[in-house]
Amino acid sequence: MSAIPDRSIGDFLHAALAGAAAEVAETLPPALANEPDGVHQQRTRVRRLRSILAGYRHVVDVRAADRVRVAYGEWGRELGVVRDIEVRAAVAVDLLTRAGVDDPGIVHRLIGVERAAYTRAHARLVALAGEPRAVARQKMLRVLVEAPGIADPDAAAAGVIASVLRQQARRVRKAARRLDGTNDGYHELRKAARRMRYVAETVAEVDPELDRPEFADLAAAGEGLHDVLGNHRDAVLVADQVARQATLAIRAGERPDPFAVVEELARADAAAHLAAVPEAVQNLRSAVSALPRK
Repeated sequence: MSAIPDRSIGDFLHAALAGAAAEVAETLPPALANEPDGVHQQRTRVRRLRSILAGYRHVVDVRAADRVRVAYGEWGRELGVVRDIEVRAAVAVDLLTRAGVDDPGIVHRLIGVERAAYTRAHARLVALAGEPRAVARQKMLRVLVEAPGIADPDAAAAGVIASVLRQQARRVRKAARRLDGTNDGYHELRKAARRMRYVAETVAEVDPELDRPEFADLAAAGEGLHDVLGNHRDAVLVADQVARQATLAIRAGERPDPFAVVEELARADAAAHLAAVPEAVQNLRSAVSALPRK
């Protein structure tokens, strides 16, 4: 796309929303067809769309944007259910391989059970995608893209973008200050970092001439923190699942030893990811401090 030096925020946001909506539409069929990485890509595109709407919430029609965000938030949660099962199974395969555990009982409980659950969850996802609510959700998005209701569409895009990114940076700093060692605290920081990352990445994707090195650094720092916290979450989810399945195995008279080995490895992975959080937070703070004040 050719860039316009004095591009308006109306033009920029229309392109950003249209692009995000197109990606959501393009990744839906592969997700419903259960193609490799299909659910993950649909979930990522839904998150990007919602991040843009949240970041520019004060610029567009607030009520219309919020309705779309809520609708796609519900869909995103359904995608998350399926994706979490998929991730747990994949992480379990890796853990069993690294631990050298091939006990049929634990393989069934950590992989077979999850894959069966995935099949059921994906079938439910497909059913939900065919309901009237899904059609209404897609229509709401089309209407918003066509008429986003931008308050001052002729305002210079550069100034609005910088203001939005500063606002997102403040949100991340606030979440970082509130870290208290709980999973809830890490979850809030991960969400804040993810939104900031997607909002920053959108600038280069829509119009590279509006991009700045500080924005790219912000996106990279947000991605780094989001990835570390995401890996920590995945490891904790799997460790907890191993513990639950171990209890069921004991009740069924199965050997608990293999479960203990795998859970210990998963907890160690979680701790390693957590140990990388302070550096990732510092990288993000450095990127935030480099943003222009005005």
